[in-house]
Amino acid sequence: MTAVAVGSAVNETSTTGLRILIEKYGINIPDAALANRDIFAGASTDDHRLNYLLDAINSNHKIIWAMRGGYGTARIIATLDYLPKPKSQKTFVGFSDATALNLFISQKWPKWLVIHATVLTFLNKTDFENKFDILLNILENKIDHYDVDGVYPLNDKALAQKSITGKLTGGNLCIVVSSLKTCWEIQTDGKILFLEDTHEMPERIYRAMYHLKEAGKLSKVKAVIFGHFHAAGNPKKLELFLKGFAQILDIPVYITDKFGHGVYNVPMIYNAKAIIHDNKMTINVK
Repeated sequence: MTAVAVGSAVNETSTTGLRILIEKYGINIPDAALANRDIFAGASTDDHRLNYLLDAINSNHKIIWAMRGGYGTARIIATLDYLPKPKSQKTFVGFSDATALNLFISQKWPKWLVIHATVLTFLNKTDFENKFDILLNILENKIDHYDVDGVYPLNDKALAQKSITGKLTGGNLCIVVSSLKTCWEIQTDGKILFLEDTHEMPERIYRAMYHLKEAGKLSKVKAVIFGHFHAAGNPKKLELFLKGFAQILDIPVYITDKFGHGVYNVPMIYNAKAIIHDNKMTINVK
């Protein structure tokens, strides 16, 4: 595995507690990935982000793992889109602002395995149950499926369904909305759309979802699954807004706390076949 810094700056002090753990699993951290550069430095910083990623793509490592999410990831994609497609197939792991790369790679390089899962800096959090065991089993090709428990109906359409099958796409809600009219615009037709976010208030979450609806991104989805919306203010107000939005849709909507920026972040695999049934979702790895 190799780590790559494509979002906000990562400095040495933030990874001190990670060194033993990540080296135990053979994760290479290039010194350049720890460069503490100004995240608003424009083209210069974007060049560094792109070069980090290209070095990882061109390396012998099979797995590329984002050090963290953070501001700036999406800015490298327009350039990345002009470059030749990689000859080798790899696995990319990341979430949050890395959603931009998740969408681009899963749609433009479909032979890659793309996983919405914890970034490396999150492994250092004491209050975070990252389901590292499931992720390692996926990366080591030890399982062919796994379950995401606690997936509950949020509207009448979902209550009426015994099961729903579709391929997965989605990620961070703010980044998903930002993808519209870009070269990496999210493709949702026939998909199960999973969404999460952090530090967005209920009104902003509702507004973003309504934008997706008006943009036609919810008209042909199989279902929507709301994950954990971390630091979103009053939980009861958030529930009211999510339920209110779910009721205006003529598609099944579900909710769970098992992926996102909260305590849990069970891996979600892009383009993987998933089945929602019996208050859980079974995801097929192969």
